[in-house]
Amino acid sequence: MVNAKFEEKGLTCRIDHRSYERQGLDLLPTVHEGVAVRQMEAKGITTDKGDLNRWIKKANNILRDIRKKIAGLTDWIKAIKEELSQPQAPTLAALLTDYYEGRNAGAWSRNARIGNLKDFAEAVNFLTERGIVTLEDLEAHIAAQGERAEAINTSMKAKRDRLNELKELLRLVDLYRDTKPIYDELQGIKWKGKREKFEREHENELRTFHMARRKLDKHRSPAGKIPAHAWEQEQARLHQEYTAEYEQYKPIRDDLRKLQQVKQNADAAMRQQEQTRQKRREVER
Repeated sequence: MVNAKFEEKGLTCRIDHRSYERQGLDLLPTVHEGVAVRQMEAKGITTDKGDLNRWIKKANNILRDIRKKIAGLTDWIKAIKEELSQPQAPTLAALLTDYYEGRNAGAWSRNARIGNLKDFAEAVNFLTERGIVTLEDLEAHIAAQGERAEAINTSMKAKRDRLNELKELLRLVDLYRDTKPIYDELQGIKWKGKREKFEREHENELRTFHMARRKLDKHRSPAGKIPAHAWEQEQARLHQEYTAEYEQYKPIRDDLRKLQQVKQNADAAMRQQEQTRQKRREVER
């Protein structure tokens, strides 16, 4: 009904109650924060859930940026390959040479020309270090970086799922510990009337205790212990690994930004070449 109203008003926004997975979106979902966490965050108090959600949002933004750039670069490569289908198509270095020579031809100052030469050298070094000579090389490099990003994303999703599970288990442990003294006190009351009164007064705490104990019983060790300490250690380790994997996105993002710049410059060189060819055809006619 909401989406129908949006459409009626000519709005492009839509809502969807389904999870990212059911929608077919390859994104990391954030964890539920709850009222208490939101209130703490609003007061400037950082929380584990708040930090995790910030990490997830940053990772999703980087992943969207990577996929957008990969799609743009792939489309550009296809277009360039069609334009360069004639024999002896220029290399990326040749296209960059034409581009920066054109910039220097229009430069007004010596500093501008020096800056152009510096940018050209950095671009060529960037391509040389990665062994990118042709458009095919560029396409292969983009594909490889895309695979790396997807692999990291898959690993991060697995860690995120386990972190969510551990957070819930540790929350149950806290509830169990907080309410167990009340349960123990109840067990010590023998008089029926007093026991019933105590149960009424502490109904919520006792209900919470039984719920937490029931869910934790499935995870007890053979000796009957709850492995809370092991869960905390695993949680700390996964947080470190998750952060480290997030950092791996940075060089991928930088790579794609530089490739985007190479694409723009080479595209400009192709336009300049086409304009030159068109002028020659006009002169010949």
